[in-house]
Amino acid sequence: SRHKLPKLSSTKPPTLRPIARQMARFLAAAALAALAMAPHGASAVVVSRTEAVRKMVAAKHLTAAGLPDPTCATGVISVKDGDTPQACCAGYCGECSDYPTCATVRGQNSTFACCKSNVLAQECGKGAPANVCLKSCLESVPPCVMENGKIFTAPEPSARTAGSDCNEAVAAWRAKADAAMHTVHIMPVPNHN
Repeated sequence: SRHKLPKLSSTKPPTLRPIARQMARFLAAAALAALAMAPHGASAVVVSRTEAVRKMVAAKHLTAAGLPDPTCATGVISVKDGDTPQACCAGYCGECSDYPTCATVRGQNSTFACCKSNVLAQECGKGAPANVCLKSCLESVPPCVMENGKIFTAPEPSARTAGSDCNEAVAAWRAKADAAMHTVHIMPVPNHN
């Protein structure tokens, strides 16, 4: 006689979404509290650090998916300088130039991630060893070298984005949906011939 295994219930395993939402709310509240208690100039540091973390996470997701970052959305773009291509430094750098502390951002060796001239010098096919060369942003994520011949600029911070008018878009969509659900009676136009 064989032992029969009990049937497993077809219910789904418990979801972590409510826990994730609570954690997100807690983190948002903690960030707001930190901003409120910070000295006047410290809020800019918190915001830039938050932006750097956001860019690092986005770059990791692109890397995991095997996708490049051709517009340097997850990094920091250097200023266009003559005929040389622009560099796309890592998102945590803060800026992409040869500033005095670019080689030691966050206490680590960031020479080939944050220093514009070193990022450009490490371009694949330009003399850097194959195991440490930096690919084009058409093939890789930051740090990388932007496509030559094009001028890339960071988006204007005050530019309208989907996030800035989200609530207005929802209201507009609902109005269109309501209009689609109601019939409109059109009166025929009399012919006065």
